Amino acid sequence: MRTGTLGVNLSGLLPIIRRYLYTHSDVFLRELIANGVDACQKLLAIGPRENITLSPDQLRVEIVVYPAKRQLVVRDNGIGMTEEEVERFLTVIAASSAREFAEKYKETDIIGFFGMGFYSAFMVAEKVEVLTQSYRAELPAVRWIGDGSENYHIELTQRPEGRGTTVTLHLAKEYEEYAQVWKVRQIAEKYARFLPISISVEGSPINQKPLWRDHPTQVQPETYKQFYRLLYPGRPEPVFHVHLNIDYPVHLQGILYFPPLRPEMVVEKNTLSLYVRGMFITDQLSELLPPYFELLHGVIESADIPLNVSRSQLQIDPTVRKISQYISRKVAEKLKELAETDRSAYEKVWDSVGPFVKYGMVRDEDFAKRVKDIVLFHAVSGEFFTLPEYKAKVSAARDPRGFIVGFYVNDLKKQGTLAQLFQSKGYIVVKADSVIDPYWLSHVEASEGLRFVRVDAEEAARWLESNEGEGALNVQEIQSVKEALERLTALKVEPQAMGPNGPAALLLREESQRRLYEATLQGEVPSPSRFIFNTQHPIYRRYLLTQDIRWLEHARDWARLLSGDLGETDLQAFLSRDWSLLSGS
Repeated sequence: MRTGTLGVNLSGLLPIIRRYLYTHSDVFLRELIANGVDACQKLLAIGPRENITLSPDQLRVEIVVYPAKRQLVVRDNGIGMTEEEVERFLTVIAASSAREFAEKYKETDIIGFFGMGFYSAFMVAEKVEVLTQSYRAELPAVRWIGDGSENYHIELTQRPEGRGTTVTLHLAKEYEEYAQVWKVRQIAEKYARFLPISISVEGSPINQKPLWRDHPTQVQPETYKQFYRLLYPGRPEPVFHVHLNIDYPVHLQGILYFPPLRPEMVVEKNTLSLYVRGMFITDQLSELLPPYFELLHGVIESADIPLNVSRSQLQIDPTVRKISQYISRKVAEKLKELAETDRSAYEKVWDSVGPFVKYGMVRDEDFAKRVKDIVLFHAVSGEFFTLPEYKAKVSAARDPRGFIVGFYVNDLKKQGTLAQLFQSKGYIVVKADSVIDPYWLSHVEASEGLRFVRVDAEEAARWLESNEGEGALNVQEIQSVKEALERLTALKVEPQAMGPNGPAALLLREESQRRLYEATLQGEVPSPSRFIFNTQHPIYRRYLLTQDIRWLEHARDWARLLSGDLGETDLQAFLSRDWSLLSGS
């Protein structure tokens, strides 16, 4: 058996690093800024040991561009490098000065760790120059020049600015946009807005205070809104926020915002950003967030989250799962706190917060247990009920199997009149108009011994039955009307007594089929399955007396109007017929 040492072909490795290590070319600027910030942080860390007196306000990273020359320059006044350090860290791939420094001085604010970021500059540059001067003023400055191959040039020189490092990128022709101020500022604001060292583009600062690092008790409600406007200019204000602050089992801070949400709105994903030590990493957090919170806005910061070498993706491990569980628990606790301490405020935000909570209940059993008693039903009358309150209110309505029956609408404009009929009978009708409601209703049915019936479902009609006998047709009359309506509607027609003041007729749909349509076809309504006519309504007596089919057509369109199926053209015909029948013409 023989042992050996792996060799590396640099001429083959460098193109791979340049082209395939990073997903987007923009990240080269993130890496160069991170290096500059690390250089400043190192100087702050060693200052007391080296008798160097300075404050963070004296340190900076500056970005300037020269469009005519196709040059981009990133310079800092941080710790700088000696000739020996340039040889060690710029000419050896994966040799990280940041990692070495952090380990030596137990420094926790260092961003870089893999020793690969500098080489991302060659993604966009055909030549890179590094001019650096160590904080040890007695040592000369060093210039390093590389063209992306395994060859480089080093010389001793002077740096006019003194201590610090200047990185000059000679951009390739196809990347000359990175010599434009607007482009560079856009990238810098994305990645570096919340870094602790001053960052400027052409002399204009881009830094902002990372609000999530403040303790929640020190932040005013209006400040949270201002911070949201900074993150998402021009968007509607959030309805609710949760400030995250945890030290164990992982260190994590952040602010989650619930955006205003309506059934007809399409909410963007990837609006929640991950930061590590103030540096933006990604807004694709499907591994970190519970799936029911992927539509939330805001920021999360944690140095404990494992990243891959390019820092563009999360590494899945127990830490990530713990953070996901913590976020879920924290949101549930915040909602419960608001529900119990300020019910009025909780009800005001529920229509926007509710879809997230309901989705979470469907996807996560633990989350469902935490929020079960604070999830709200919004009645069409305007009242709100928690699940326990709702069950107590509707417990008298039970089907033959003993299940509590509740009624709902998913489109109040179309089904509002029908909902009023049920309310007039003393039933509570709730709104279920978000895309998650079909799934959520099924979840509650399975876990709570409830059954939900939409007001135009087949089985809903029997709850409108009347025990009064006034004005009812006899058996022969019922049969005559039934046969005429079957010819007119081509539907299964059934008689039912709903009182002289009840609806003339109802169009009903099979509940399980209708809910399947809602879940799979985004609320598309299936065809009616039954036509119920009210044997006590006077419209049928008039038909029998006159044998005028228009009375039955009027009853049919009345049913279509109640169910929201009457189109604009049909409505005009309905109104014209109504006037004609009433006037006796």
